[in-house]
Order: sequence, then C-alpha cells, then structure tokens
Amino acid sequence: MKSQDLPQDTSPLSPWAYWQESMSAWSDFSQRAAQIMTSQLGQSTAKSGPHADADAETLASELLRSLSDFNLRHWQNTARLLESFPNWMNLPNTLTGSALVEWYDNFYRDGASSCESENEAEADDEDLLLAPQTLIKPDGKADDLTRIKGIGPKRSGQLNELGIYHFKQIAAWSEAETRWVDDYLGSPGRVARDGWVQQARLLSANGSGTQH
Repeated sequence: MKSQDLPQDTSPLSPWAYWQESMSAWSDFSQRAAQIMTSQLGQSTAKSGPHADADAETLASELLRSLSDFNLRHWQNTARLLESFPNWMNLPNTLTGSALVEWYDNFYRDGASSCESENEAEADDEDLLLAPQTLIKPDGKADDLTRIKGIGPKRSGQLNELGIYHFKQIAAWSEAETRWVDDYLGSPGRVARDGWVQQARLLSANGSGTQH
C-alpha cells in the first residue's frame, strides 16, 4: 500500500462509507502483502546463504510498512466517521476523568436521595393513624355488628361507644383508619386479620354475612 493511497479527504464519513473504506483497505493490504511475499519468495528460492536472510528481512520490512500504512488509513477513516456523529455523542470524549466521576457521584447521590425520600414517605404512610368517621347516634336502627366474624358483644359495645353503628361505616375504613381502630381497641392487626372491612362490605351490600 502506498502512502498516496491514504485518504486525503477530511470530510466526515457515513457508517456505510466507513465500512466500504475498511473493506477496501483490507483488500488492498491483502493484495499488497501477497505481491510482496510472492516477489520476495520467488527471489529467495534462487538464492541461499546470507542473501536468503537478507531477503527474509526485506520481506518482513515490506509487510510491516504495508501494515503500518493500513493502520494509519484505518484510524484516519475512524476519525472521519467520528466527525459525522452528533455533538452529544462526542461529549464523553471531551470530558476529563474527574468530570465523569463527579457527574456519576451527583447522579448516584440524587438517585439515592430520591429513593430515601420515597422510602420515608412509604414509612410515614405505614405509620399513619386516622380516626374513622363516627356518628353521635345510629342512623335509624343500628346494625348487629356481631355478625362480623371477630366482633363479639364486647367489641360491638366498644365500637358503639366510639360512634360505629353500621356495616357501611366499617366498610368505608381506609388502612390508616383500620390501624387507628386497632390501636383504639388494643388489638394490633385484628381488624385486617379477621377481614372486618371485607365482611362489612358484603353485609352492607346484601344484608347477609357470616354469623358469629
């Protein structure tokens, strides 16, 4: 490969043109290497002794020179290809190592802070207690709350004292309200464990439920 075969154009290359240039360069190098080897080996068969060693050195020198030219051509084409990339794709190449480390640290720190905030919010939601809506007196006839499995006469009386008289009231409890009632009754997890809210929804919808 001769030096004048190296690309002289400095305009950007498209990926397709880059591939074509690379294939062409490999083809040129292969042909040149074959020509050198054929020529040198043909001459060396007619010679022996010190001259044969000199021919071998000449062959190696020619092949290395051709490989060097090929390598130079390849990197020139690579540079032209990179020039065709959008600016944002070339940004990492312009950053120093410390800038990349600082960017990563900031990214990780912001992400960790966000996760911590979300975890704190979830923890706050889990610890939140909210008193349910209560009534001063029943809205008409009070429901028999003992029809809900897990509510006996004592629990029913405590709920009535609180202002809970109807299935529809229990059916509307949120998780925070459920935890408040558990805390009020001194039985953590009892409401959810026995499914009071689900039972109350069925009873308020059709008037039937599990007999206690």
